[in-house]
Amino acid sequence: MSGRKEERIMGKIYHSITELVGHTPIVEFHRLGEALGLKGRIAGKLEYFNPAGSHKDRMALEIIEAAERRGEINPATTTLVEFTSGNTGIAMAAFAAAKGYKFKIGLQNGVSEERLKLLEAYHAELAEAPQELLENVFNKGIAAFNEVLDYFLEQTPNGYATRQLSNEDNINAHYLHTGPEIWEDTEGKVDIFVGGVGTGGSTHGISKYLKEKNDQVKVVIVQPDPKDVEHPIVEKAEDGGFHGIHQVHDDNGITAMAPDNFSEKYVDDYEFISYAETLRAIHLLAKYEGIFVGASAGAALAVAIKQALKEENTGKLIVPLLPDNGERYLSEDLQRVRSEIEEKVGF
Repeated sequence: MSGRKEERIMGKIYHSITELVGHTPIVEFHRLGEALGLKGRIAGKLEYFNPAGSHKDRMALEIIEAAERRGEINPATTTLVEFTSGNTGIAMAAFAAAKGYKFKIGLQNGVSEERLKLLEAYHAELAEAPQELLENVFNKGIAAFNEVLDYFLEQTPNGYATRQLSNEDNINAHYLHTGPEIWEDTEGKVDIFVGGVGTGGSTHGISKYLKEKNDQVKVVIVQPDPKDVEHPIVEKAEDGGFHGIHQVHDDNGITAMAPDNFSEKYVDDYEFISYAETLRAIHLLAKYEGIFVGASAGAALAVAIKQALKEENTGKLIVPLLPDNGERYLSEDLQRVRSEIEEKVGF
């Protein structure tokens, strides 16, 4: 036995999952790039490494803790209330549980089975709204979200609406944290940022930060192909299976689906993506990199691939935000290769 005193590396015990939010990894997809002959480099921001599994963890925690700092809520009396398609609800439910809050959630139509079961696991109270209110969401746009949320709020004593679509704290979560992480981890070498718009907080906050650091950073917003939303491959999916991202811009400008959080001030380009291209990107990433992402992430990756195929982007670093993983959508057979539609894809 050696007489030298053994050196012990001290560990660290965390005191709450709230301490684990952020600092998610950026991974460059070398094998994918080689397989597709990409001219640009793609490095994905893997947000499923957050403790509740998506980039919504960041805004859920920021919204709760900012409201606490302002003295607007406390776990002894407040019930948090939100209306959401899923990931925001899961994040809110997880942090409400960790902090001792009650959480009441109203769900949009078409939420995947996995996300429903996760909400049940976190003891969220699942609330139902009149069907006519829910149907308004995709007829009237973002304004209808607030109508549904107000309905739930009226039914909830001491309720506090977290209002993900029009909450400055949502934007701040990404301006203060996600944007700086991308800048620091790429050593300021990011050339193109790609993201979709659901609540608008991530693209607004990240893009604002990156443009302040370097106004030459190009921001590309992913938009679901309207044809695939109108005639979805995924049954019962009102958003065409893209889960959480919407068309926020058309030939007439900003659409009714653009949330208050969103700002076109920081956007350079909008690009439509089909569900076939989304699936193709998801399957290629799993095949070549061992990373299985969800539909909104697949859409962002598909746009990043199309950007990386352009001669003008040779050598440029492209960072798509990849919100969650594919395990939340296995009930929709997200993993299944549909050759009949992937034949239409150009990569």
